[in-house]
Amino acid sequence: MHPMFESNLHVIELAPFVFATGVFTFTALGWFFGRYRLKVHPDGNVVVRDPLVAAIFGLTALVLGFTFSGSASRNAIQMDLMRTQAQVLHKVYGSLKYLAPNDQVVVKKSLDHLLDLRLSSFRDIKSMSEVDALMQNIMATVRQIQEQVALATSNATPKNQILIGELLAPQVRDLSSAFSVGNINIKSHPPTLLMRFLFGLLCATAFLIGYTMSVKKEHDWLLYTFYTATIGIALYVILSLEFPNLLMPYEEINRDFLSLKGEVK
Repeated sequence: MHPMFESNLHVIELAPFVFATGVFTFTALGWFFGRYRLKVHPDGNVVVRDPLVAAIFGLTALVLGFTFSGSASRNAIQMDLMRTQAQVLHKVYGSLKYLAPNDQVVVKKSLDHLLDLRLSSFRDIKSMSEVDALMQNIMATVRQIQEQVALATSNATPKNQILIGELLAPQVRDLSSAFSVGNINIKSHPPTLLMRFLFGLLCATAFLIGYTMSVKKEHDWLLYTFYTATIGIALYVILSLEFPNLLMPYEEINRDFLSLKGEVK
């Protein structure tokens, strides 16, 4: 991710407008350049090579499709990991009954704190450094839960100690693994080079659109406006898939955690 976005996550919401503005600007430049060439060559020797234009458009569509496919895949993985975290957390809550009453209160308090941390991880976040700090707090809380369960095992009855070893302890390990993998996946995004390349291609195709319209004297601004709006929407969808906690409805993304919170209360 670009350093500017890392320190100002709210800027991500404006990225589609930046791309759309770039497309519009380069279309205008292409159109004026086409008019300039027509003035320089009034005899009509200005030719647009359609196969070359089609090749550039095809490459742009390929990169755009590749970027969308990668974002959709990462989003699906991230959503699955969030569901896994909520399910494992639910199982740990359910297995607290094997601990001694006093230990149940202590561990449940830590679980409640973990759930609250996860729900607040992406609310009013302004930079990736804040996300990193929250992720560290989450993993520290998970580690605390592991220690509390390990220490509480000796206080349980012999029968419950067996159940703790067979059920609760593995669930706590799964909890640690799920949150560790989830934290890594949250920071997985397309390389900056790919996004720059995509922006460059979109600007190049926009320039060719303006140039072709000017040279061929086919000023179909309605279709061009539709093209620009479609590009902006496509980029917004891609960024929403990459940053669901920032650009998608909070209740939709955290439905499983919110349901769990209501249940444990």
